[in-house]
Amino acid sequence: MSRRSKLRLRYRYEMNGINGEGEQIPDIPVVYLVLESQRARARGPAVVDTGFDGGVYPNIQVVRILKGMRPEKIKNLDHPLYGLVPCEVFRVKASLLDPSSKREVPLGLVNVYTPVEPEFLADEVLIGREVLNKLRLELDGEWVVVECSHARIEE
Repeated sequence: MSRRSKLRLRYRYEMNGINGEGEQIPDIPVVYLVLESQRARARGPAVVDTGFDGGVYPNIQVVRILKGMRPEKIKNLDHPLYGLVPCEVFRVKASLLDPSSKREVPLGLVNVYTPVEPEFLADEVLIGREVLNKLRLELDGEWVVVECSHARIEE
């Protein structure tokens, strides 16, 4: 028997280090994301980026699982440094990885905005408001707490 329940996931912020002037840079809120295409899976940390309008902005590891797929569309993203950046939009299955149990919590299909020009790829994966706005987030400078109200808990 299963029941609908709220599931809470906790992720520790990642340290961001020291800037060129010797000052501590604020730590980074991350979640652990699993992306799955028909070809392969990718998983790892994704930076919580409330300034990113889209779903997921990839790094090279994510781009590899998209190989051979056809994009749903091309969309221009307004990049904070480079202005408009044309991106191919792919739809893939996404889940959050529960760090304590290693269980995956499905999020459904998400849009991955892959820049047409590889020099615009990020070093880290970003998770933006298309996904974040479907979750309840609590950020306190040390922990990211994600509440998934759609999660199914087995009894």
